[in-house]
Amino acid sequence: MLFVIVVVLFNIAPITYIVFGIAIVLSVLLQYRRFKKQSISEKTHSRLTCALFIVVTLSISWLVADWFKYDTQTTHDQMDGFEFSTMDWKRGWPNNKELPEGLKRPNALPDGILRASASGDSLVWANAYPTRYTVLEGDPKVISQYEMIAKQNATYTAQIDADGVLRDLDTGEKKRFISHPDSYNIIESIEEEPLNLPQRNFIEWLRFAPRKETKTVVKDTYNSTRNHRLYVFVDDGNTKRPHFVELLISNDGTRAVFYQSK
Repeated sequence: MLFVIVVVLFNIAPITYIVFGIAIVLSVLLQYRRFKKQSISEKTHSRLTCALFIVVTLSISWLVADWFKYDTQTTHDQMDGFEFSTMDWKRGWPNNKELPEGLKRPNALPDGILRASASGDSLVWANAYPTRYTVLEGDPKVISQYEMIAKQNATYTAQIDADGVLRDLDTGEKKRFISHPDSYNIIESIEEEPLNLPQRNFIEWLRFAPRKETKTVVKDTYNSTRNHRLYVFVDDGNTKRPHFVELLISNDGTRAVFYQSK
């Protein structure tokens, strides 16, 4: 019964069928010899049963450990170099303590956001200028709500024109230099494709169940911050190792970029 449940619930490797099969056959033989032919004593039967249980348990434990090790390595290989994800938009959101109310990271994105992209450095100490940001794209009415809050709370505002020059939002006067980003990436699509792993030999075929090996493929687009309105909440003025938190809104009002330099 246990064997049937495992087969139904899991895509298991051929070696597992062999282990369970041998265990079932030996168990049936023990029962047959003990109760049908009565050729072994109850004490011997108990010892053999315990030994069979221990051997099967150790075998299954080894198989599970082997699968876990393999899956962990496969996951690590698939995630190596993976920086963007529409499903991981929270990772790129700036720290809440440096954002005003209304712009802090929500538990879920509001209706009207059609696409969210994120980039975040997980190893801050390994990067001299770590940054993180989330790009939201969707209904201009939703994006305008973020901009309205930014207008009320920003310590510094500017317009980044088509030439990348900072100008006053109202007068167009050229503004002082601040350490804002000059570009970012947005996600066009996320797909899965075969990993094209080398063909398994017979021993590997025994150890691992046949399955579809895939990896996540991210197609991203380079974007400039030109033609964006800029709302700065934090800017420490340090040009060597800048720290800033800001919101950029595209001129067409369809995109908001929450950007932070740590």
